Amino acid sequence: MDHPASEPSLSPEAPILLHNEHPAILALSQADPKLAQLIRLVGELTLMPSSHPFESLAMSIISQQLSAKAAATIKSRVKHLIPDFTPETVLAADEAAIRACGVSAPKIRYIRDLSSKITAGEVLLDSLYELDNAELLKQLTSVKGIGIWTAEMFLIFALGRPDVMSLGDAGLQRAARWLHQLGEREDGNYLGQIAPVWAPYRSYASLYLWRAVDLGFVASGQRVEDCVSLS
Repeated sequence: MDHPASEPSLSPEAPILLHNEHPAILALSQADPKLAQLIRLVGELTLMPSSHPFESLAMSIISQQLSAKAAATIKSRVKHLIPDFTPETVLAADEAAIRACGVSAPKIRYIRDLSSKITAGEVLLDSLYELDNAELLKQLTSVKGIGIWTAEMFLIFALGRPDVMSLGDAGLQRAARWLHQLGEREDGNYLGQIAPVWAPYRSYASLYLWRAVDLGFVASGQRVEDCVSLS
């Protein structure tokens, strides 16, 4: 999954603006002409890494299997209950009060397990920007309730890692098949055919694929070339 060039130490506060002159976008466009057309179609994208990685990770656990609206409501209640949201304050908080915010009992166990592993030094949040993707994924998935997909999304959206490829993301697989008009595969791994050429910027390619899903291009049945010509 990992490329040495994909794992720089990034400032958590620095927004990443992806545009036609960005070196990563130039490299992706040169490596994959079809992706270049999608990038032209979608335009600029901004990735905003989190300045509060623990909070981002805990809130991603709370959000699992909930609608965006329900998740936002529950997270707002939890933040009101625990304004200074740290592993220590989560462990000190009354579980019944967290439950009253709408957080299920299993998810409370998960965020407390995350908090405990951080305070015990088993998950090194203080070293997030020095650890490589593989080590981070190993540490994160050791926490109850954090699977590989949740960990990968954290690396992309909270840490801004540029070269994460989530093969288990159904939307990405569907978008990759649409982009390259690939024939049906029994294993469903369309990304495996084309994503290697996107390294070391597979996260950024993924952002454009997700956007293609959100904008309805993938569901339209039209090729990316057709979508470009109609834009």
